[in-house]
Amino acid sequence: MIITTAPKATDEMKARADRACTALSAPYVERGRFSIASLQRRWNCPVLVAEAGRLVLHTHGKESLFYHPNVAMIRAKQYIRTGSDPMVKAAGLKKGMSFADMTLGLGSDALVASLAVGNSGKVFGTEVNPVLCHIVKEGFRTFKTGNDTVTQAMRRIHTTCSDHLDWLRNMPNSSVDVVFFDPMFKEEVKGSDGLSPLKQLAASSQFEPFLQNAVAEARRVARKAVILKDHFRSGRFQEGGFTVEVRPSATYHFGVWKKQDRAIMD
Repeated sequence: MIITTAPKATDEMKARADRACTALSAPYVERGRFSIASLQRRWNCPVLVAEAGRLVLHTHGKESLFYHPNVAMIRAKQYIRTGSDPMVKAAGLKKGMSFADMTLGLGSDALVASLAVGNSGKVFGTEVNPVLCHIVKEGFRTFKTGNDTVTQAMRRIHTTCSDHLDWLRNMPNSSVDVVFFDPMFKEEVKGSDGLSPLKQLAASSQFEPFLQNAVAEARRVARKAVILKDHFRSGRFQEGGFTVEVRPSATYHFGVWKKQDRAIMD
């Protein structure tokens, strides 16, 4: 991958590109008069472009990926208006709690969780793909939503480029209230082919090989609950020992494991 700026780069774009070069250990290439397509052909790799207010990843053809809250913004506004969200309810989130999203993706659940736990709470997000992680981290840091409450919630999210299992293994026992997994990417991604660029990045973030170890570590780290959000036909619920909260007519359910339930069983 190479990193460049939009034509006629501003100081802001150059600073954004510099942060990306440092975070991703990728080379910077002067844009000049080259088109994105010509840069892709010349370097035979994806191109990350620092534009005004955002980073845009160009993969093959005209496909692109950049951070935008999209569905998360709809959920956030609804939560502010009603105080209700299915994920918040399943996780039992309240003000002051801590929440760790182990499969951050584009951060939809992390953003709503940040609203739910408020200023006194903490939200952590891990994403194993370094490019996706940096795009989202930069988005959380700089994106302007037009809604101060949502923007502040976005700024409070602590994002780490890490495999979720490594992150969990480095955490003390009972150190986070809720540990959350969503191994599927559900957010709509702007670009010429919807989810295609995100699916390419997600290919290195397969959850299945680590399910049992990850769930075991999550139960150790969680103070209150471990939540799995997955397709309603998924076998991961049973494999991970979750109690399924069925959502009629929904394409996904929540699997819930509560620490007090385990204590009662013991």
